[in-house]
Amino acid sequence: MARRPVETAKALDAFEQYWGLGPARSLRTLAEQTGIALSQLGAWSSTFDWRYRVLQRQREEIAASRAAAKKESAALARRRLRNAQLLQEAALTIFAQANIPDMDEVTSRDMLETALKMMDSGMRAERLELGEATETVNLTPPKPIKDMTTEELQEFISLLETT
Repeated sequence: MARRPVETAKALDAFEQYWGLGPARSLRTLAEQTGIALSQLGAWSSTFDWRYRVLQRQREEIAASRAAAKKESAALARRRLRNAQLLQEAALTIFAQANIPDMDEVTSRDMLETALKMMDSGMRAERLELGEATETVNLTPPKPIKDMTTEELQEFISLLETT
């Protein structure tokens, strides 16, 4: 088995400069920039397989970029999921604290309508983030909230709290 030649510091430095030229790299450009003879650069490139090394580094950079993008995407998905859950929690808080008998009718109904929209949006966002069907969420009251009696509202709120 033939021994592989040892790359000198000068040859290694030339390769690093070659790599640093970027996508437009060429041995001729490197020779012009460094003053090293083109024939010497050609010999080093061939002996130490610069083309293969460039391809390997490019693959490593692509893999690192993909891994970083995947990690960032997962973090964003977790944040969106948490925001959807917080929206639902806020709606549940409104439902739980809505003291309909002690509120004037307009305020209580507006509050409940807002909470309903928050719950619906939060559930849709959560399902979307989890890859579940979003159209299965149906929080439409049996009739407009403004037309519901206090008892109907209480019953509807109870239904929403168990959803």
